[in-house]
Amino acid sequence: MMSDRIRHDCPILDESYTEVFHKSGLTVLVSPKDFTTYHATLGVRYGSADRFTGARLPMGVAHFLEHKMFARADGSYDDDFAAIGAEVNAYTTYDRTAYMFSCTEHFDEALELLLRMLSSLSVTGRSVSRERGIIAEEIRMNADDPWERCYAEMLRALYRRHPVREEICGSELSIGRITPRMLKSAFDTFYRPDNMVLAVCGRVTAEAVEAVVDRVWGDARPAREPLPLPRDMREPPEANIPRTNVCMPTAKPLFCIGVKVPAPPAGARSLLRLDLCMTVLCEMLFSHSGAFYNDLFESGAVSPGMSYGSSLGEGYGYFMLSGECDNPDAVFDAFRAYVEDLHRTGLSEADLACARRILYADYVTGFDSTEDIAATMGGYALDSLREPDRRQKGVGLYDFLSAAEALTFEEVTSLFESAFRESQYTLSTVLPAEEARTSERSCL
Repeated sequence: MMSDRIRHDCPILDESYTEVFHKSGLTVLVSPKDFTTYHATLGVRYGSADRFTGARLPMGVAHFLEHKMFARADGSYDDDFAAIGAEVNAYTTYDRTAYMFSCTEHFDEALELLLRMLSSLSVTGRSVSRERGIIAEEIRMNADDPWERCYAEMLRALYRRHPVREEICGSELSIGRITPRMLKSAFDTFYRPDNMVLAVCGRVTAEAVEAVVDRVWGDARPAREPLPLPRDMREPPEANIPRTNVCMPTAKPLFCIGVKVPAPPAGARSLLRLDLCMTVLCEMLFSHSGAFYNDLFESGAVSPGMSYGSSLGEGYGYFMLSGECDNPDAVFDAFRAYVEDLHRTGLSEADLACARRILYADYVTGFDSTEDIAATMGGYALDSLREPDRRQKGVGLYDFLSAAEALTFEEVTSLFESAFRESQYTLSTVLPAEEARTSERSCL
């Protein structure tokens, strides 16, 4: 059984990459760039939300497993990467775990090391206990960070049951229940080549990368057992609760305003289109050059640098505004008044054109970095991995251009009207502990 290859070209950007469907089931993406740095990302379609597939597991298994993948019986893979001058890292999100490295030489050795690291799991009761202490400290650090806490409470206020409301790392209580058997079961279920995507960018060819994959997984074949299906994660359109407060040591009050997007669609192409629509709408509404931010900033209602953005995944989608201010309630009132005024007067097509140009500029700039190219290629491929016919229905690196061009003003307006409703808002605040003692507002 030979591997299939597809070449993808983008003449307008003078870019190309090769997609290899390896005989092991692994999807391999290779973008040749004459840069000094190589970058490789190996993504696994397994994240914190997948604890609801098959047997229900404690929170934090996916993240715990990410930590344990770097361990081997006689040491650590971190040391092996460092010995050849490669920088290695990893992260876990709600729907995936990614392992990546960058280097300027010894690329083949580093890539083989990465593949071998993810080919087996070395785990014992003693090593799990040791790692539990490390992860518990990470959990405590996140809990002690006012910004992290404000964001986490916002998600819990927006969502009633979707796993996006849970901590990716888990809690100290939940990781105390994680056992070597659970980690081994998760590894055996999800860490298989047909549930992974390898994206590479640098002075490489598809043939050279495939040769390394052959050395490690040349005898592997796609698993016959289907991956377990997630539970029903559909949410009502309304926010779970409209307001949440916590009290922590912080110089000024912090706020996160969340806006829940109702009923995100399924399918990689539909999600890509909605993601672009959300990104454009967010820029139209909250850009630092726009009226909303400038009115707040010039009046002193918010500190400089108020953040804005959107996030989208399977079964969830939201907009978020966050910043530092003296009076979160006044900022929230200004937000609601601004949105209500836009519902009356309508959005601006000129703002859409400007936001689309910013979107294009960010996309094109990404081609100056091997890391950005590999991450974006791999991300789109992971989104498409579970499509029944991903060669036809999946999305690739260059599908962004046609999808962005196809966005219409009517589509953006429809999203605005369906998402920006009072019942779909929540306000999360972190109040300084000293202020909270003299405030009539309660901290829940």
